[in-house]
Amino acid sequence: MPDQVIESARVRRVSVLGRLVPAFSYAVTAPACIVSALLLFGVMRAMRMAEMAGISAVAGGMAEANLPISITLYFATAVGMIGIIVAVIRLFTTNTTASPSAWFFLIAGCIGLAPLLLLWQGETVFIQAISPGSAGVARAAASIQLWLTLTIVFALIADSILLIGSLVPLPAVMRTRRAYAAFLILVLMEFGLIAMAVAFQMRTSWLQQVRFTGRF
Repeated sequence: MPDQVIESARVRRVSVLGRLVPAFSYAVTAPACIVSALLLFGVMRAMRMAEMAGISAVAGGMAEANLPISITLYFATAVGMIGIIVAVIRLFTTNTTASPSAWFFLIAGCIGLAPLLLLWQGETVFIQAISPGSAGVARAAASIQLWLTLTIVFALIADSILLIGSLVPLPAVMRTRRAYAAFLILVLMEFGLIAMAVAFQMRTSWLQQVRFTGRF
């Protein structure tokens, strides 16, 4: 009877490895978001110092600011693939620990994607502000700064939450009851990372084109 109690307690523990690898793939982009946001702040400061800065210079600065996040997103998707492989192995093996639930992957993925979406929105407002016919960056400066500040704050919060969620013991509610549902959510979050990687790469390529042509 005591042996059964011990074994039951073991099963109730949620695997650290099953959480750590996917959470790391979501968390690794947050520092890059901070770096990119700070670089965009630098572009805005440069524009204020050189009031006649052309579209080419601004687009070039934004493209360079995007490089850290673009590179890190490729790394994150690679780590995410490792997480999927680990999940597949756990599906077909007997484990003493439980796999994380679909809710864990969904919540962790959304937390990890939040800084990326905030940075994307900040860049979008910035691009609209320098577009022909717009009111200019001066009018949109407060909004741009807000989005970039939110990016930095949420990136710090996201990494803290993901680190804690990956290492501390989780309650039984976070133990998967439908392994395939958790696996599908894990794959869905991976597609989210891939989509963001493609989106940022396309935007960076477009900004580079604007840099060289001087036209939107």
